[in-house]
Amino acid sequence: MVAPGARPLQTPPQPAAHETLGLVARQVSRIPFPVFLAALLIAMLALRTHSPLWVGAWLALVTAVLLMRWTGLRHAPVPGQPLGPPMRRAVLLSGLNGVAHALSLLFFPGMGDLERAVLSMLLTGLSSAAVGSTAGHPRIYPAYAVPVMLSLAAAWAFTPQPPAPDEQSWLGPSMAVLIVLYLMVLLSLARDNHQALERAVDLRRREYQLNDELRQALALAEQANAAKTRFLASASHDLRQPLHTLALFSASLNTGELSPRGQAIVNHMNTALKALGEQLSGLLDLSRLDAGIVESRSRTVALSPLLTQLHQAYAPVAAAKGLRLVLECEDEHLAAHTDDAHLTRIVRNLLDNALKYCDAGVVWIRAGWQVPTLPGAPRQAFIAIKDTGRGIPAQHQAQVFEEFFQLDNPERDRGKGLGLGLSIVQRLSRLLGLELRLVSEPGVGTEVALTLPPPQGALPAPGDTEPASPASMPSCHMLVIDDESDVRAATKALLNSLGCRVTLAACTDEAMRLAAADPPDIVLADLRLRGEQSGIKAIRKLRQQQPGLPALLISGDTAPDRLKEASAEGLILLHKPVVVDTLLAAIQQALEADEGTGEAANGEPVA
Repeated sequence: MVAPGARPLQTPPQPAAHETLGLVARQVSRIPFPVFLAALLIAMLALRTHSPLWVGAWLALVTAVLLMRWTGLRHAPVPGQPLGPPMRRAVLLSGLNGVAHALSLLFFPGMGDLERAVLSMLLTGLSSAAVGSTAGHPRIYPAYAVPVMLSLAAAWAFTPQPPAPDEQSWLGPSMAVLIVLYLMVLLSLARDNHQALERAVDLRRREYQLNDELRQALALAEQANAAKTRFLASASHDLRQPLHTLALFSASLNTGELSPRGQAIVNHMNTALKALGEQLSGLLDLSRLDAGIVESRSRTVALSPLLTQLHQAYAPVAAAKGLRLVLECEDEHLAAHTDDAHLTRIVRNLLDNALKYCDAGVVWIRAGWQVPTLPGAPRQAFIAIKDTGRGIPAQHQAQVFEEFFQLDNPERDRGKGLGLGLSIVQRLSRLLGLELRLVSEPGVGTEVALTLPPPQGALPAPGDTEPASPASMPSCHMLVIDDESDVRAATKALLNSLGCRVTLAACTDEAMRLAAADPPDIVLADLRLRGEQSGIKAIRKLRQQQPGLPALLISGDTAPDRLKEASAEGLILLHKPVVVDTLLAAIQQALEADEGTGEAANGEPVA
């Protein structure tokens, strides 16, 4: 089965007979002129001893046969056309050509030794050249060569020699024997030549079949990958919807007074929601990277403070497992030209992975300057995460970077994640242009090292980036557009508890009607609505009615095409389940600037 829209990688090979006729068609347009010149030379030799009438008649016959061959054979057969008639025509015309050339031997008896030698060389040369021009076909080639060469042998054997000493009487029979032997050699060469053509055609046919099988396998793999992407996107969206609803209701509960027991239950619920949200966020990260909408904002970054913060954050996690987390940074002025947010995500994922699969011992965060490979090359920093864990067998070291692959988690323990961490590391490393190396030995441990681009320019001053102040809900009227009634109810419960007035709409038309009666200050629209509707289209229509209306998009969709579409609009995009602080910050940002580039819920740019 061929996948729709797939193209063959090459033209299907034709049978050897078809290839032979195609070669004859190409050659028949090239050889008439040199063959005519050879015939003209023979005619000039014959004019010395024979009547111009007979010589002219023979030359006219040769010319007529050449024209017949050019007319009848210059078009190669169409693929799929029956080859019987054109093959018979090629054999017949080749035979006529051989007979026409053989008739030149009628002039042989009256020629001298020099003329006979020249005539013999011309005819044997034409017979030799015909091996290539006919591809040595077992019917086309003999139809020409046998009449010519046997007639030439007979001419030498039976034509009386001019008076000469006795020692020259052997010349004619000897030449006849040599010509017959040479004909046998030519027929053998022709057979080998045609067999080589058949083998080449057979190889092409096998190659085409293999290419066709590979093409179909590739098409099926691409279809399976696309189906996997659609399934993950749909599953992620369908799971995020109730998860988002639970997160909103949980957040609204936290805004009120709860008993100690109730607060404990809410805290446990939030922990479970956070764990599930982090796993779904891994799917979102993969989709964003595959969609090509994750941007890097590289600058000169000081590595020592970044690694110190990560060490302080993960040291308690390591201690809880009975591990030591050691930071070894050889130079406090270590720097690189990279995106610090993405680099932090890479190192976090590597640390998560090392701590999960290290049961005892030490995990190191090592950083330093790499020795330049070329004299005068700029210094490059490296970061390595090394552990004394279980190690990875050599046959699985490439697989650990594949999504969903986990070496020691056959029971799919959710505490060990989904197997997406190293896949994200590899994709982010490619985005940042980092060299990623893995060295591991089972029972000894694993080291994953990153080589970073050399720094460019001065480091930013320590006070250049100030921590953002906690967001609070501004007093506003928000229009919420979502086709899920539970999500609408949960969103309203949360926003009302935070002091925001909320109007709910299930579709674009309802939103237009409600906004006309009571204009909102800001819109929060789900990216994917019912049918052909979408949050993007709804925002466009609302802005026609109320120009400059601030708006936010929210989505549980991880399909790359959806993410690209949202990114192209330059709207702030939040991903379900949304964190309350992220929602409040996004509302403040949208109200401060009616339009502009936004950030995703995890703080990464989407436009």
